[in-house]
Amino acid sequence: MNTLWKRLTALGLTLCVSLSVLALPAQAAQTPPALAESHVQYMQGFPNGTFRPNTQLTRAQAAQLVWRLLEDPESGQGDCSYEDVPQDQWYAPAVTALCRLGLFDDGAAFRPNDIITRAEFVDLLVRLQPEASGTADFSDVPGDHWAAAQIGAAVSLGWINGYPNGTFGPEKGLTRAEACTVVNRMTGRVGDEALARQVIGLGLYSDVTLGHWAWQTIAEASVSHEGVADGSLEQWGAVDLTALTFAPGIHTVDGALYCVDRFGQLVTGQTVGAYVADETGVLTQTAASYQMPNVPYFSQIDDLYAWVGCESVATFSGLRALGYAQDVELRTFVTDQPRSPTTDPEKGFVGDPYVPDRQKKTRTTIYPAKLAEYTNSYCNGESPAADFRGATIQELRQELLAGNCVVGYMTLWWEKPFYRYFNIEGTTQRLVSNNHAVLVCGYDPEKGYFISDPYNYYNRGQVHQYWEPASVFEPIWNERQVGMIMRR
Repeated sequence: MNTLWKRLTALGLTLCVSLSVLALPAQAAQTPPALAESHVQYMQGFPNGTFRPNTQLTRAQAAQLVWRLLEDPESGQGDCSYEDVPQDQWYAPAVTALCRLGLFDDGAAFRPNDIITRAEFVDLLVRLQPEASGTADFSDVPGDHWAAAQIGAAVSLGWINGYPNGTFGPEKGLTRAEACTVVNRMTGRVGDEALARQVIGLGLYSDVTLGHWAWQTIAEASVSHEGVADGSLEQWGAVDLTALTFAPGIHTVDGALYCVDRFGQLVTGQTVGAYVADETGVLTQTAASYQMPNVPYFSQIDDLYAWVGCESVATFSGLRALGYAQDVELRTFVTDQPRSPTTDPEKGFVGDPYVPDRQKKTRTTIYPAKLAEYTNSYCNGESPAADFRGATIQELRQELLAGNCVVGYMTLWWEKPFYRYFNIEGTTQRLVSNNHAVLVCGYDPEKGYFISDPYNYYNRGQVHQYWEPASVFEPIWNERQVGMIMRR
C-alpha cells in the first residue's frame, strides 16, 4: 500500500504542476516589466508571406508576442524548469524569459504548441499591469474561476469583450487577428490609417487584404514605428517602407501605382519599363508601350520536336531574356521538367512533352505553380517566376509595361477555346483542349501584345515572334486567366 500511495501521490503532484502553468498566482513577486515606449513590431508573418489571421494563437506564439513588447525582457530573476521547451526551439528564449519574469508560472510543462485560451491570454496580459482590477459578469465565469479577476480587469479596461449571449468563452482560443486587437487596445495603439492602408495594399501579407476586418490592427502590430497619438488617431513616424518586404508585382493603393520587385522590395527612384518610380515609390507612366528587349527565340519543333512542350520552351525564352540558364541546353530544360506521377498537371507535366496524345484522353500540360517552382530552380537562388493565374487583363498590361514577361496559356493558332472533359485523378474536369503556351513580352495599345510563339509549324526554321491584336488576345486571356509571370 505504501508503494502504491507514493506512486499515486507522485502522479497527483505531476498533474497539478502540469495544469497550473497559468492557473496559479505568479511566482515570487517581481516588479512588472515595462513595455517598450516605441511601437515595436510584435507580430510577424510566416516564411511563405502569410499572416494566417484566422489561425488560433499558440502558447509559444503568445510568449513571443509579449516578449517583443517588453523594454527589457531578459531582466527576470525567477526560475524556469519547463521540460518541454528545448533550448534549440525558436520560442525557447521568449518562454524562458517570461517565466523568469513571473509572467508564466514555472512548472514541468509549458505546452508550447497548445492553443492559448482566452483566459490564459488575459491572465498573461494582466500580469503586466497587476494594479488593474474589475469584476467578471459572464455566465461561464463563476466567481471561483481561477481567472475571474483577470478577466474582469481586462473587460473593465476595454481590452477584450464577451459574446452577445452573455458568455466569455474562457476555454476558447483566439485567432492571431483577435490577439492583435486585444494587445493594441491594451497598449493604446490604433494604427496610422494612411500608412497601414499602404503597407497592406502593397501586400505585406498575401492573406490580409484591405477587405479583412482587422487589416489596420494587423498592420499596427507588424510594423515598428514611433507612434504619435492625436486623440483617437495615430501617425506613424520613422517608417522606412523600403525596409519592409511586400508581395512582388504592380499594386494600386488609393489610386497610385507602386512596383514591388521580385525580391519583395518597393522600387523607388528608378525607371521600370514604361514607368518611373519616384522616391516614395509612386509610379508615373512615361511611355504608352513597352517591349522586353533581346528576347531570344526557341522553337518547340525545330531540331527538338517537343510537340506538346510549349510551356517549357516558352519559359526557356523568358529565362534567357532575364539572363538565366545561359549555359543550359533547351532539350535539357524541357526533358528535366517535373513529371506528374498521375494525371494532375498541378504535380508536373502530364504525359511526354515530345509525344502528343492523339486520342485526347490526357491533359498534356504542366500548370503554372509547378512550372514556376521548376523555373526558379535555374535562377541562382532567386525567384523571378510565380503563378499568375487569375490576373486581370489590366494586371497583365501593367506587368508587361513594367518590363516583365508572362508565359500565357492561350490557344493554338488563337482559336476560340475548345473544351473537353478529362479525368484528373479520378475526377472529371472540363478543360481547354486546344491549349497552347506562348511568351508574352510586350504591350502596345495600338499593336496589341508581343508574342514569342514556340510553335512555328507553318514557318519552320524561322523566328516566330509577332504582335497579336488585343481584339484576339484579350478575349482568350479573359476566358482562361492562366499564366506564369517572370519578373526582372
